[in-house]
Amino acid sequence: MIKKYKFDEIADIFTGIRVKRYQKGITVEQKVLKKTYEDSSKIETDIELVSEDINPKFYSRKDDIVILLAGSTVSKLEKEGIIIPMYYAVVRVREGFDVDFIYHLLKSDIFPRELHKIVEGTTLKIIKTTHLKKIHLPIPDYETQVNYGRLFKLMDKRINLNQELIELERQNEKLIMKNLLERLEEN
Repeated sequence: MIKKYKFDEIADIFTGIRVKRYQKGITVEQKVLKKTYEDSSKIETDIELVSEDINPKFYSRKDDIVILLAGSTVSKLEKEGIIIPMYYAVVRVREGFDVDFIYHLLKSDIFPRELHKIVEGTTLKIIKTTHLKKIHLPIPDYETQVNYGRLFKLMDKRINLNQELIELERQNEKLIMKNLLERLEEN
């Protein structure tokens, strides 16, 4: 059975931290999540000098979901300890809901349709976390979430492996051409 839940019933949702405010005084090098406009399983970070006084809630935890507030890109973080900046909404899925299912639901067509109803701005669409919390999402029972979450996670792994294979094939193609050209120059 599918039930509609408000997003803030499913997860704790808050905005990341304004990193620039924490770049004074005694600082240490920390990984900070880079802004990305592509849905990707590859998360990029920058190393920045920041204060040690940052609230631990702004450091990533395994299975955090982040949503870019200007563009609605959805990513899932596997690594802990990355500072999440203010241009992301942090989604920490509550117990009783499957993280992988929720992540894929947010990447589906349903989420952008719901977002379209709440975004502000004409040229650059901005999402406010207060509005994000009010979105209603259809959620099946927990067992169904877990089963589909597992399936989607396996599909993601296969997609990533295929992308790596494609990249290796492109590198092989370049190496073969390079070797061919080197042999032609020797003759």
